[in-house]
Amino acid sequence: MTHSACTFDCPDSCSWLVDTDTRKIRGNPEHPFTNGFACPKGQRIFRRIEAEDRITTPLLRRNGQFEPIDWDEALALCAEKLNSVQGDPQKALHLRGFGYRGVLGMASVAFFNAFGATRTHGSLCDDTGIAACEADFGVLTHNDPSDIPNARRIVNWGKDFNRSSIHTAALIRQARKNGASVLTVSIGGDDTASLSDTVIRIRPGTDRFLAAAVLALLLRENRVGKDMLTRCANTDEFARLVKEQDITTLCRACDVSFDAVRTLAEWYADESPLTSIIGWGLQRHLHGGESVRFINALSVLSGHIGSPGNGVYYNISSNRNFTKWKADGLHSGPTRSFLVPQLARELENAAPAVEFCWIDGFNPANQVPDAVAAARALKRIPFTVCVEAFMTDTAMRADLILPPALTMEREDILGSALHNYVNHSAKLMEPRDEARSDFEILRELGARLTTPITFPDAETCLRSSLQESGIDLDDLRETGFARGDWPQIAFEDLRFGHEDGLYHLPETLSDAREHDANYPLMLMTLVRREAIHSQIPEEEQAEMLTARISPDTPMLKGLNTADPALLETEAGSIRVMVTVEEGIHPETVILRRGGWMRHGRNPNAVIADHVTDMGGGAAYYSQYCTLKNG
Repeated sequence: MTHSACTFDCPDSCSWLVDTDTRKIRGNPEHPFTNGFACPKGQRIFRRIEAEDRITTPLLRRNGQFEPIDWDEALALCAEKLNSVQGDPQKALHLRGFGYRGVLGMASVAFFNAFGATRTHGSLCDDTGIAACEADFGVLTHNDPSDIPNARRIVNWGKDFNRSSIHTAALIRQARKNGASVLTVSIGGDDTASLSDTVIRIRPGTDRFLAAAVLALLLRENRVGKDMLTRCANTDEFARLVKEQDITTLCRACDVSFDAVRTLAEWYADESPLTSIIGWGLQRHLHGGESVRFINALSVLSGHIGSPGNGVYYNISSNRNFTKWKADGLHSGPTRSFLVPQLARELENAAPAVEFCWIDGFNPANQVPDAVAAARALKRIPFTVCVEAFMTDTAMRADLILPPALTMEREDILGSALHNYVNHSAKLMEPRDEARSDFEILRELGARLTTPITFPDAETCLRSSLQESGIDLDDLRETGFARGDWPQIAFEDLRFGHEDGLYHLPETLSDAREHDANYPLMLMTLVRREAIHSQIPEEEQAEMLTARISPDTPMLKGLNTADPALLETEAGSIRVMVTVEEGIHPETVILRRGGWMRHGRNPNAVIADHVTDMGGGAAYYSQYCTLKNG
């Protein structure tokens, strides 16, 4: 078997051993984090590579139909369209996601930065929590994940270990074998009880109130370490903010009993090592940034930071081991930027209007909030190029589709948003049919422009990206992975990343949002176990979406769950089948994300484009809804 690595948008960033003859993939047993096993998503990659419906030749829309063309015609057409806006480059828009990651996979970013195209800011994923952690700690970092088994207590704030980061779940199991206890704060529907000693069920989006209630209790009982208060800025303001909160009101806001608050307070007040893990999802609410900040504050003020077994995990930058490489072109300064969670309205209000759009690693017609409006807006752009291997909701609305090489058909190196290792994703086979790597596509396109955009060759880009990390590319190719030079324990000296060296506490706690009587439930579009986002085989989308609710949901009495129901929001409606599941908060409806709009399975079609309090994130989980037969 030969090593390679997963390039999916997943924090585990696995190192693989691959047998191309038998089409088998397993986790690299030598890799300290992957530790010999891989998730179902990664193990299905050969199905994706060999799928019958994979696009493997350029396709041009003519008279409403896609027709195959050769690469020379495709690139000549792209160059013609880009040359027409090169005098006003903001008329070109670049939409890049993380459908695949890597140093060379960022070629489009380098290309369109050099061109001067309109970019995007904000995030559909983790930027809200990143902004919160940077506001608190002054830098985005955490303990090495291998430290988790040193904890005697682990508090899981909303992470679904059965469907995301299965390697973190393995570390949790190891910690439990070592005698650690686990408390999970969850809305339910995630099966984490099997990995937990205690579960606190919470109303969606209200984690900030639970953390604030625990902090209020600890501060009033003088159980916050005085040494930690001296390591924080704005402590007096924060103490006043928290102490003036009524704990009963906070409990009511998060639908948690005072006894549960007391239990959690005892966990954090205990001096034994405690690790907090913040799930990627908790930030997808209107006040997601506040929730992350109050959980961070609880960890820090209770003294559970900066020593073995004591830390708080959200994420790290997957690019922190790399030096960015650049393309050379005319543009070097700032340019126009669109807020990605509100893509539809940004396109509608753009002046000048977008005339050319390049989309890669992204399915915006499916993935952004208000997806129906986004799909319409993309369709109105005069010429859109989509680098895509399948006929997704976005590809259907493109004018030209360019087929990319997939994982193991191209070489790349990449990091992780969780662990400290750099992985080598080796090229183990030639791209299928006429597919090409993004790097090759854009390097050739750049040479065709009136004012060329030039790249270094791939080898130079890979080597230059590692120049500050101390990692040798030849060694990396030989071993498959290398560890970046980062401390095992973050903030061991209790000096934080702000200029003053102090931890910065939050200064506001926003009020609870009022429920709309017409839409009494909260729609949660949660992660799948078997697929990343919308990378779902089309043949698996025949059945109607399933909405999971609690047996205690009040409107259940008026529903016939044997028949389809309408899930309605202020933004629209979709048809679903309803199932009842124990443990889900009764004000919650759970759908699994990623279904395609053309199959009537896309929840984002009925989610408005709300934006979070920090980082310009998409507040997917602050969408109220109702269910009824019809």
